Parts: sequence; structure tokens; C-alpha cells
Amino acid sequence: MKLIAPDFCRHAGGLLMVILLFLVAPVLDIQAQNAGDPLAREDRQSLVMDSSPIVERADQSNQYCHTAEAYMRLTADELVRRRLADPSTTSGGPIPSQSPANGTYVFPTRHERFKRYVGDTVGPWTLVAVAAAAGLDQWDNSPPEWRQGASGFGKRFASNLVENAIQQTTSYGLSEAFHLDSSFNKSNHSGFGPRLGDALLENVTSRTRTGKRVISFPRLAGFYVGGIVAAEAWYPSRYNYKDGLRGGTYALMFGFATNVIEEFVLHR
Repeated sequence: MKLIAPDFCRHAGGLLMVILLFLVAPVLDIQAQNAGDPLAREDRQSLVMDSSPIVERADQSNQYCHTAEAYMRLTADELVRRRLADPSTTSGGPIPSQSPANGTYVFPTRHERFKRYVGDTVGPWTLVAVAAAAGLDQWDNSPPEWRQGASGFGKRFASNLVENAIQQTTSYGLSEAFHLDSSFNKSNHSGFGPRLGDALLENVTSRTRTGKRVISFPRLAGFYVGGIVAAEAWYPSRYNYKDGLRGGTYALMFGFATNVIEEFVLHR
């Protein structure tokens, strides 16, 4: 048994070496072929080269998407900055201000506001209204010191004309100082009731640049400043500021009437 054991071990070791060589040889042969075969190397290189344009195109596509997104964001930011800097304009022109009470309203330009001021002070319709007011004063003999006849009518006409000029100048100056539109604007509504309501509101309200109606302190101030100046400046000496306040209230009431006439009779 002692003699058989060493022989068995020696033969078994040789057999094991043969089996290992049989298993490892194919692997070594494949590696040698890949290392020595130029066609295999070219195939690997061509595979890498063919895949690089795909990767490059993907990178370019991603870069283009990022560039387009950045451009759109910059364009949007520029539009926002322009609208914040000048909210009244956009690339399409002026933005009409929306008014809940009068449809679409556009704040008048400086030239339009001045033109309306001149028309409300010495325009044809203004001269007719002043003459009508002088006729009412003539009929009421107010003030009696000015008597009747052409001379009395002339004094009352001139007094009302100057009083209206003071009223319009006060209203126009305050409106310009506070960026308000206090001129008369015809209604955009249909139907007698809505139009009548708008005409009456125009006498005691002004418009902001956004079209919102606010209590017209320029118009109210104009009515009472004109009445007080007239009573204190050229009316008979018995008149004072209290009579001027009363005259301002009469002018306010007269303004409601003239607005209704402008809304339903005149065309401008």
C-alpha cells in the first residue's frame, strides 16, 4: 500500500495538469487571436467610431434644447420688463383700460385732455350753456342789482362765462396734477337707463389711468372755487363766500342737466 500511494499521487497530479491545460488553452487562444488579428482590432475601433456621432448628436441635441429654453426665458423676461416699465403699451400697441361701468375705456392723451379743456371753457356748446344759464338768471332777476334788459343779460353772461372759466381751469389743473380724466365721456352702454346713469356719474366722478371711477374732487373743487371767486370778486358787495358755496351747488346741479343733454342730444 505504501508503494501504490506515491505512484497514484504522481499519476493523479499529471492527470490534473492535463485537464487544466485542456481548459485554459481555448481561452488563451481566443485572447491571442484578438490581440494578433488586425481585423478584430478594426472592428472594435469602427464600433467606437460609429457610436461617437450618436453620442455627439445627442450632446448637440441636448445643447440645442437648453439654448432654446434659455432664449425663450430671456424673451419672456424682456417682455415682462417692458410691460413693467410701460404698462400702457405692448408690442401690439396701447392697452385699453377696462372699466366695469362703461365698457372699454382709453385714457385720453395730453393733447386730447387740453383740447377738451379748451372746448369746455370757450367752445360752442359751452357758449350756448352759458347763455342759457344767463337767461335763467335774467328770468330770476339774480342779482337784482344788475337789472333787466340787454345790459343786465350781458353782465350775467360775462359773469357766468368767467365763472365757468375759473371752474374749468381749477378742474383741469387738479386733474393734470393727479393724473385723472375729469372731462365728459359719452356712455358706451345701450338703453336709456344705463346711459342716463353714466351721464349723471360723469358729473361727479373722474377716471384714473386704469379706467376706474373715483369721486371727482377736481370737478367738485372747480364748481365751488368758481362760485366763491365770483361772489367775492365781482358780485355786489352784499354777496360773500356763503353765496359762492350756494352758487357752486347750483353749478353742480346745472352740470347734471348739461351732461344729460350732451349724452342724448349732442353728437361728439
